[in-house]
Amino acid sequence: MGVSGQQKASRRPFLARAVVAALAALVLMGIHTGPRLSAQSPGASSNRPTFDTISVKPSNSVDTRGALQFQPGGRLVATNIPLHPVFALAYNLALSQGRGAIIGAPSWFDSTRYDIEAKANGDPPREQMVLMLQSLLADRFKLSVHHETRQLPVYALVLTKPGRTGPQLKPHSDDAKCTNTPQPDPGPDEAMQAYCGNFRVGTAASGGLREIADAITIDRFAASLAQQVDRPVIDRTGLSGIFDLTLGFAPQGATASAPDPSAPPSIFTALQEQLGLKLEAQTGPVDVVVIDYVEKHSEN
Repeated sequence: MGVSGQQKASRRPFLARAVVAALAALVLMGIHTGPRLSAQSPGASSNRPTFDTISVKPSNSVDTRGALQFQPGGRLVATNIPLHPVFALAYNLALSQGRGAIIGAPSWFDSTRYDIEAKANGDPPREQMVLMLQSLLADRFKLSVHHETRQLPVYALVLTKPGRTGPQLKPHSDDAKCTNTPQPDPGPDEAMQAYCGNFRVGTAASGGLREIADAITIDRFAASLAQQVDRPVIDRTGLSGIFDLTLGFAPQGATASAPDPSAPPSIFTALQEQLGLKLEAQTGPVDVVVIDYVEKHSEN
C-alpha cells in the first residue's frame, strides 16, 4: 500500500464521490504500505507522533467538492472533506473498497464534512505524517480501532497468457527517466511525466483516464488497482522485478447512451489488451479495520 520518493509529501487532491473513481489514485497514492495499529480504548494516548498544531472545524460549504493533501513542511490540509477519505488515508485503505474494508463506520462518515489543518515541526516523511493523522483522529474524534483478517471478495491479477505481458507493460530500464516529485495533472493534451516507483492518473484526450508508472513492482500495481475496481486486488502473476506501464481506460461506472467505438475501454478490457493481465474474481484474506468507537467533532 516501500515507495520511492516518500520523502516528498503527496499533493494529491480528494475530489467529490462523482470523480473518486477517476482520481482515487492521486488521493491515496502509496497508502497500501502503511503501519498497522493495535486496538485502543476511546481517546487513549499512544506512542504515535502528533502534529504540533491542529484545527478541526465542521465545514459550512454547500459545494460537494473537497481537497485532502499532505503538503511539504509537515502540513496536512483537508477542505470540505468527509471523514471517510481521511480515515482511508490514515489506515491505508483504497477508497473504492468502501465499507468492505471499514467495519462499523457510522453513516455520517460520508455526509458530515470538515475543514482540517495541521502542522508538524520540520518536514517529516510521509510515514510519520500518516501516524500523526491517526493521532489526530484519536484525539479529535475519539477514534479507536482494531484490525481483523476476513475472507472477502477479491480479484486475483494474473497473466492473460502464461509468460507474456502486453505491449504497454515493459521491464524498467535504468535509462528510463522519471521524477521523484509529484506533479499536477497536465491535462489531456499534454505529456504526463512518470513518478518514480509510483503512479500518476490523469485525464486523456479520449475522455477516459490515463495511468503511467515507472519502476514499480506488479504487487504494488495490483494494490493500486483496488482504487479503480470494487474490491482488493492480489498479485498472482508470478512477475518479479520492476516495470514501466501505460494504461488508458474509462472511469468506473462510466456509461454511454449508444456504443461508441472511440470510447476508452473498461479497466478490465484495458488490462488485457494493453498490459496482458486480467482480473479473476475470487475470495481471499483481506485486512479490515474495525471501528470500536468514534464520535463527531463539533468544536475546534
